[in-house]
Amino acid sequence: MKKLTQKEEEIMNLFWEKGPMFVKELKELYSDQNLHYNTLSTMVRILEEKGFIGHEQFGNTHRYFPVVGEEEYRKGALGNVVKKYFNNSYKNVVSLFVEDQKLSLDELKKLIQEIENNKNNPQ
Repeated sequence: MKKLTQKEEEIMNLFWEKGPMFVKELKELYSDQNLHYNTLSTMVRILEEKGFIGHEQFGNTHRYFPVVGEEEYRKGALGNVVKKYFNNSYKNVVSLFVEDQKLSLDELKKLIQEIENNKNNPQ
């Protein structure tokens, strides 16, 4: 999955929250009101080129919609972090949280129990 810039993520968050929109609607919701309409339109087209959004045509204008779901993106982004910074090892990620005491032993035990329950009861 391709990486998004911070501004691209902000735009995607609006699509995930609000659903299909025209660039005009997106502009009204976007936090940086100084961003020019054409710049925002270009960013939306870049997101479409990256495969994150699609569009449907209404006359001379397009209504854009998310193609990649928020959860799918989060999983891909997490996978990229694990690959880049943790030698592609989720064990190393968990070890870091345990070592930094951001994950207690009790929490780790609960996590293991949840994993075991999910393996035994697939949805």
